[in-house]
Amino acid sequence: MNDNKMNINWYPGHMAKAKREIIEDLKLINVVIEILDARIPISSQNPDIKNIINKKKRIILLNKYDLANESETKKWQEYFKKQGIETVLVNSNSGDGVRETINKIEKIMQDIREENAKKGRINKTIRVLVLGIPNVRKIIFHK
Repeated sequence: MNDNKMNINWYPGHMAKAKREIIEDLKLINVVIEILDARIPISSQNPDIKNIINKKKRIILLNKYDLANESETKKWQEYFKKQGIETVLVNSNSGDGVRETINKIEKIMQDIREENAKKGRINKTIRVLVLGIPNVRKIIFHK
């Protein structure tokens, strides 16, 4: 047996850099949107995300829901709901779910907006961070 062992760091530098940037950016973020593949939600989830975002408000978008089994998707929605996480079914090709996502963001930010209004901070911008592993098709939308 050879005693000369080589340590290989499989964690690519660009992923480490992205993780550092996310941690830094979270200071300015109100809501985290995590995009998962509706067909394989847990497999398409970065396990670091939960720890990184900690107690930030969070919405999970189940993308490609049109390609997933409907009854299984409902089970996944229940799974996340039991964890206190809102979900939205989206299709990044057609834009389905974008309006509902915006509505959910506004709903979960309502208390904070009311508190800000009491302090005279009206129409403060809601800052959203959109995360997802490659191939889940991150979507961009504007209100």
